[in-house]
Amino acid sequence: MNTKTETTQKGKERTFGHQLFQKFSSWFGKVYSTNLNPLYHLGSISILLFTIACISGIYVFIFYNINPQQAWQSVENISANRFNGWMRSIHRYSSDLLVIFIILHLLHTLFTSKFKRLVSWISGIISFLVVILIGVTGFILVWDQKAKLTGYLTARFFSTVPIFDPSIAGAFLLNDLSTVGGFFKVSLFGHIAFSLITVIIIWIHILRISKPKIFPPKKLIYYVVIALGIVSLLFAVKSDPPAQSTNLPTQTTFDWYYFFGYYLMKIFSINQNWIIFIGSGLFLCIIPYIFKRKNRPPVYIDLEKCNACNLCAYDCPYEAIDMLMMNEERKAILSPDKCVGCTICIGSCDEHAISHPQFPQVALQPQAKADVTLFSCSYFPTHELPEGLNIVEYKVPCLGSVMPKDVQQILDNNSEKVAFLGCEDCYYRLGKTWAINRFLRKRAPLFSKKYDAARLQLFTLTQYSKEKLADFFKRKGDEDKDKNQMTVSDHIKTYPIWAVLILTAFFTLMVPLSSTTVRFFNPKEKMLFVDFKYISTPMEYEQTSSAAKHMQAQTPVVKKRSPVVLKITSSDNKTVLFEKEFTPRGLRHDIAMFVYTQLVVKEDKVNVTLTETAFPDKQYQLNDITLKTGDGTFVIFKDNQLVTAGVN
Repeated sequence: MNTKTETTQKGKERTFGHQLFQKFSSWFGKVYSTNLNPLYHLGSISILLFTIACISGIYVFIFYNINPQQAWQSVENISANRFNGWMRSIHRYSSDLLVIFIILHLLHTLFTSKFKRLVSWISGIISFLVVILIGVTGFILVWDQKAKLTGYLTARFFSTVPIFDPSIAGAFLLNDLSTVGGFFKVSLFGHIAFSLITVIIIWIHILRISKPKIFPPKKLIYYVVIALGIVSLLFAVKSDPPAQSTNLPTQTTFDWYYFFGYYLMKIFSINQNWIIFIGSGLFLCIIPYIFKRKNRPPVYIDLEKCNACNLCAYDCPYEAIDMLMMNEERKAILSPDKCVGCTICIGSCDEHAISHPQFPQVALQPQAKADVTLFSCSYFPTHELPEGLNIVEYKVPCLGSVMPKDVQQILDNNSEKVAFLGCEDCYYRLGKTWAINRFLRKRAPLFSKKYDAARLQLFTLTQYSKEKLADFFKRKGDEDKDKNQMTVSDHIKTYPIWAVLILTAFFTLMVPLSSTTVRFFNPKEKMLFVDFKYISTPMEYEQTSSAAKHMQAQTPVVKKRSPVVLKITSSDNKTVLFEKEFTPRGLRHDIAMFVYTQLVVKEDKVNVTLTETAFPDKQYQLNDITLKTGDGTFVIFKDNQLVTAGVN
C-alpha cells in the first residue's frame, strides 16, 4: 500500500515550460551528458562566442586598412591568406552564432518563466540590441555592396529623426566618401566601443547572481571551438563586390541574423518601422510585468539559532543572504527582495535556523515506518509510484533544500531507503548540484560516513519510472556495501565525436541564412534619386537693438529662410510625378535644408524643378533627364545648378 504525504504549494507555479524544455533537452544529454548539454549552457555559450568574436576580431584588425578607399581590398587580402581568411570566417560565424544563442537564451528564459529579475532581464535585452549594433557597424567596415546597402538603409531609418541628415542615404549610394568617410570612421569606433560596452552589460546582467556560469564547462568549450573551426574552414566567408562598383547595391547578400529588422523596411514605411522597433523593444522590457512569475515567500531566519557558519550565504544562488554584525554578533541576514523562496539555504543549515511555510519540517514531524522515503522537487512532474511499497513522499521546493541530517534521521528510524526526484537542470541553478555534492560528501553539510550512502538514489526527470524505483528498493545493501555512495540516475557518459559532429551540423545550418540574396532595388526598374543640401534665400533678418556700432553684427543675422518646392514632371510637363515642399531646418527655419526623395519612374525622360516659394523667380531646372534601368539616376545641386551624378 502506498502512503503519500505531501506539502502542497499555495498557487499554481509555471512548471510546464521547465519540464517540457528538460524532456526535449534530454535527447542531447544522451550524447553530451547532462553536465555538458549545450541547451543547459545557452547563456555561457553566448559569452564564449562573444569572446571568440573579440579575439578573432582583434587579430583580423591587425591586417585591416581603415581608409574607406582601400578597406575592401584589405579585406580581400585577408581572405586571400588561408589562415587569416580562416580567422575572418571564425570572426563572422562566431558573431552570427552569438545572435542565435542570445535568442535561444532569451526564448529559454521566457519559456521557463525565469525572467523575474528585472535588471538581468532588461540588461539581456539591451545586450542583444548592442550586439546587433556591433554587427551592423562591422558589416559597414568591409565596404562592399552589402556595406553600402547597410549604410543606406540605416540612414533611411534615422532620416525621420530631425537631427539626422537624410541626404546621407544618397551619399552612400553615390559613393560620396567626403560625406560617408566620417560615418565610416564612426562605424569603426562604434564597432570597438560597443564591444567594450557589452562587457559592462554582461557584468550587470550577472551582477545579482551568485557563482554565475561565465563560460561553459571546459569540454563543451572544446566542442564549440572545434565545431566552429570546422565550419569556418569548410565555408569561407566572401565579400560582395566593392561599394564603388555601382550606385545601387543590387548584387548584395543578406545576413538574416543581423539584418532581420532591415527586411521590414522592404515591407513597411519608415514611420511604421519606428513603431515596430519601439513597440517590440518596450514589449520585451515589460514582459516581467505582464507575465509575473509567482515566487514563493522568502525564508525566515531564526537569528537565535544561527551559529554564523556562513554556509547558507555561500550556497544561496541569488546572494540573498549576507553575514553581517547584529548586536555585536555575526549573523545571517536575509534580503527579502532578492529571495525567491528556493529554500536551498534550508539544506545548508544543520541548526534548523532557517524555515519556510511551504517546506515540510521533516525532522520535527512524527515519522511513519516506510520502505522508501521520497523527496520530490516541486518542478518534478506528476509521477506514478510502484504498487506494494509503503512510500512516504515529501514535496520540497528544490532538492537543494533537503538537509543531510534529516535524511540520516529518516534512515535511523523510519525508512529502508531514500530516493530523490529532481530536475536535470535545476530551476534554481544550483540546487541539484549542492544536493548531490552534500550526499557524495563533497560539500558541507556532509552526509555522515556512519550511514550507508548506497541506500540513497537520485532520479532526474527523464530517468525516473516506477519500475526503477521498485528495483532500487529491491536492491540489497550488500551489493553496494563497498561502494557506500549515492547513485545518481542521470546522463553521465559523453560521446565526444558525436558531440562535435552535432554542433558542427547545427552551426552549418546557419551558413545559408548568413548569405542569402534579398533585393531592395530592382535592376529592371528606372529609379530617380534627388539628393542635396540647399541653403535658400533669407526672408527675414534679425533686428539689432543696440545703438553702439561696435556691438552690431557685421553681416545681417538671418531669422527665416524661404521654403522650396521640388517638382518632378514628365518631359512634356503634362504629368506631375512628384511635388513636395521642403522647409529649412531649425526652430526659426533659418538653417539649410536637405532635399531628398527617391521614386520609381515609368517615363524615359523627366524634368526636375526647384523653386523657392517666397521668391518664385529663383528657380532651378534640369530638363530631359534620361532615365535608364539598372543603376539609377541621381540629381544633385552643384555649382549653383541642378546636375546629374553617377559612379565615381
